[in-house]
Order: sequence, then structure tokens, then C-alpha cells
Amino acid sequence: MPERRLSDKIIAAHQIACEEKRQEIAKLLLEALEHDLSAIGGDDVQEHRKWSDAMEAAFQLHEKTFGNLDTP
Repeated sequence: MPERRLSDKIIAAHQIACEEKRQEIAKLLLEALEHDLSAIGGDDVQEHRKWSDAMEAAFQLHEKTFGNLDTP
């Protein structure tokens, strides 16, 4: 299945950053993913998009590769 959403492309880029041990880039990509998901629908609209397995896997990969998400 082709990647269609921006969030899918961010997740793919994050995986590459983890593979290349580019911690700062990977962290910024996770921040971009969070921002993209929070921006869907606007400020006063209830979030309708569900947290996907791929999104959860991105955060797990980051933690497995670099440890705590808060460390640079």
C-alpha cells in the first residue's frame, strides 16, 4: 500500500533516521508527527484520526534506538 498521508512519510523518514543513528533528526521527526496529528481538524474540532500501530511503532523504535525520548 503506498504512503499517502504526510504522517506516513514522516514515519518512514523517522525509521531511516533511526537506522542511520541520526538522533536529533529522529527526535525532530517525532515532534513533526505529533504536530501534524494535532493540527488535523483545527483547534475546536475533536480528533477523529486514530493512533495507528505505525505511529506507536515509531515511538517504540526511537526509544529502542536512542533510549529516553527526552534525551538529545
